[in-house]
Amino acid sequence: MSEPKANREAVAENQLIVCCAQTFIPTAQFEKVKELLERTLDWEYIQRIAARNGVLSLIARNLDKHFKESIPDDVSFTLREHINANLQRNLFLTSNLIEVAELFETNGIPVLPFKGPLLAAQAYGDLSYRTYGDLDILVQPKDLEAAVNLLQGKGYTALSSIGWLNKTNWNVSSRKDIYFRSADAQINLELHWKLSGSHFALPFEMDRLWERLETIDIGGSELRTLRFDDLLIYLCMHGSRHSWERFAWVCDINELLRAQETVDWDQLLMKARALGCENVLGLGLYLIHRFFGRNFEFQGWEKILSDRVFIDLAEEIRSKLFSDQPVPFEIGDRYLYHLKLKENRLDRSKLHLHYALWYLRIIFTPKETDRSVFHFPPWLQPLYYVMRPLRLLYTYKMKPKKPRTGTDR
Repeated sequence: MSEPKANREAVAENQLIVCCAQTFIPTAQFEKVKELLERTLDWEYIQRIAARNGVLSLIARNLDKHFKESIPDDVSFTLREHINANLQRNLFLTSNLIEVAELFETNGIPVLPFKGPLLAAQAYGDLSYRTYGDLDILVQPKDLEAAVNLLQGKGYTALSSIGWLNKTNWNVSSRKDIYFRSADAQINLELHWKLSGSHFALPFEMDRLWERLETIDIGGSELRTLRFDDLLIYLCMHGSRHSWERFAWVCDINELLRAQETVDWDQLLMKARALGCENVLGLGLYLIHRFFGRNFEFQGWEKILSDRVFIDLAEEIRSKLFSDQPVPFEIGDRYLYHLKLKENRLDRSKLHLHYALWYLRIIFTPKETDRSVFHFPPWLQPLYYVMRPLRLLYTYKMKPKKPRTGTDR
């Protein structure tokens, strides 16, 4: 039996995950995998960490295709089961995506699916290589209300309140999407009208974005999709906004770049710079280098390789991705991380405002603890908003500390 991960660092296991998390394994990494498979590996750890990072399907396909004879029979059986289950799930979600897209188009609502099956086809060339649990579709802001009505008419239920649609100017709302669930609870769908929130905005002019789309054939249906340069910048922005909490997001941009025959780096960098996303793109490219050893030929690549911010962030990201237990970003850490990627004063100001409001919500929004400490009648409910910050101040600053005893150590 292999030694538990709590007792040793999972160097070999993590190397195996990284080497196999790509549709094409270069010769040197292919030989490395063969050497790793000769060792005693913790397969439970490999499967758990790969699943948590959204790359188990990709790794399972490679191991089953190229290294099946070197894998324990029980592990091989489990991986094969996962491959089949993921393929069935992906085909089911894809068919439903096509159905929803056709519903919208029939009713005169242009729809742009992204991520999910579209990214699997664009970047990986195969629906089974990628794992996706929900569907993402983008509509133009002017079509949002009609899109919501269509989904509700189809049996989808909004999992968050949508009353604000009729009460505020949703076009400038900080919200960017509404989460829906199908009547049979088998499908989660995110309806977007913006590609990102205001604090980490990707200011593609929506009208121009819709003018430069491409199409892709999925299951015999032509669906709109983001153009390569827009999609690459979006994926880097999405990964950075979420602190690259899943290794699959690094793999996505690696595969998208691999699938693109030629890249106009000058145009790509110029667009990223204009959008205030040059650091975001740089970090995404550096992560590909850090994990897969890839290098790129464009003016400024050496500067990215030597950037201390990218180097430090990549190491922090790696340690969190491959920790034995999930290590969430605390709000303060996420704030500082995001701030390092901001390039202009306006974007930094938006970020400061976003986190200031976040902290204020934490401080003033009553929780069950506050209601259990203070018992106000209905007509005094607003007092909870006053008492919560006072309770927090007492709990964390003024409450006498208990003396440590021998049992505290």
